[in-house]
Amino acid sequence: MLSLLLLVPSGPGVRAQGVDLHCGAPFDWQKLANLTRRVARRLPRVSEDAPRDIAAALRDLNWGRLRSWQGRIDRPDIDRLMKASVEELRNFSSTARMTRPDLLVETLDLIDTRSASICVEVTANGAEGDGGFGGKPSPAGFGMSANGETFADYARLSMLPVIIAAFGVILKIGHMLLKWYHTVRYSRRSCQVMAEIHIGPYVIPGTITVLGLRGCRFVCGDDESRALLSVVAGSSEMKLLVGSIRLPSSLSALNDTWAALQFESMLTEQLHVTILERSKVRPRYVTLPALTGGTPSVGSGSGRPARQTNAVAASTAARRERKSEPA
Repeated sequence: MLSLLLLVPSGPGVRAQGVDLHCGAPFDWQKLANLTRRVARRLPRVSEDAPRDIAAALRDLNWGRLRSWQGRIDRPDIDRLMKASVEELRNFSSTARMTRPDLLVETLDLIDTRSASICVEVTANGAEGDGGFGGKPSPAGFGMSANGETFADYARLSMLPVIIAAFGVILKIGHMLLKWYHTVRYSRRSCQVMAEIHIGPYVIPGTITVLGLRGCRFVCGDDESRALLSVVAGSSEMKLLVGSIRLPSSLSALNDTWAALQFESMLTEQLHVTILERSKVRPRYVTLPALTGGTPSVGSGSGRPARQTNAVAASTAARRERKSEPA
């Protein structure tokens, strides 16, 4: 049955030649418009329930029927006015703020004025397929869901996890690039160079596993040497010996497997290469996290190691003497 579209100066519901007609916008839209007018008149003093009431009215709209009605009357001007009103009401329902309440009310009044004389046929059983204005809400149509969300809304929501993941990837890549920049700038290389730490009368043998221009990672030769380093660090001037090369240093971090040493003066490129030539393995660039934490506490400056220092030092000296004795 063909739909009937008439322009008559009648009220919301009329009969024309035995046909039921509805004039004006759908009833649920008119309900939303009336609620909006009441809320707008009370601004800026708006109740806490007003945004929730507007949101509920938006959800109650039969969006499929509304779009069908807009398509049947073929009035782009009314369509644009309704779209602008819905965007403003969605903003109010989420932020409790109206940018131009007076303009919104004028827009709603203009919609009522322009649609008042436009009547569409209403079927006896309220069938939505014929554009009826009763019965159950129709399914989503014309790019809108039953709750009024457009495909653009769904697209924005679906893009949110992608944006967050992309931001995380950018941060990760930026962190990796920063670490690589510091690696190249300070020429940090993995290696195995035999060396010794001298602190006053104490000698701690070990291996340099990472060498840069400003410092190195030092692995003590055994647990006793590491225990000695943890106790005597800071008790006297520290020097790192690589063959005949002496490098004044300080301990910046210490953990269970390695110690981080910082040179008092940055190495020259030539000296850096000279030390790396002693490596048992081929030096390679290596990225490292920041050397923080694990720094042993140092005494108040008396220069005297504790009893534990003497015990460890004596044990280390005795072990070396036994090794040096002829068989």
